[in-house]
Amino acid sequence: MSKAKYTTLITQEANRLGFDFVGFAKAERLDEEAKRLEKWLNQGMHGKMGYMANHFEKRVDPRKLVPDAKTVVTLTYNYFTEQAQVDSTAPKISKYAYGKDYHFVVKHKLKTLLNF
Repeated sequence: MSKAKYTTLITQEANRLGFDFVGFAKAERLDEEAKRLEKWLNQGMHGKMGYMANHFEKRVDPRKLVPDAKTVVTLTYNYFTEQAQVDSTAPKISKYAYGKDYHFVVKHKLKTLLNF
């Protein structure tokens, strides 16, 4: 099967699963982005999210995460909800926390796409 056909099939399935965007890029080290990430981390812009500094090389070179990777598939998924908090006296809850945990929702969709 041709690369173009795979791209079309993956895009169609990702859209069917509710992903809003599907992109494809060559798996290679991101030299310019690595410089920006390193500067951002050194400035402490990641706040208390210490994990952002972990595995730097894997963040800037997908082949370090998945050996022999050729292509990176990038997806976006909007988990915004129209639900709103009704009780104004209750503690405030972020909108992303309504409904099912989006981590589990997206993980399930990703596994479904991978199996496809």
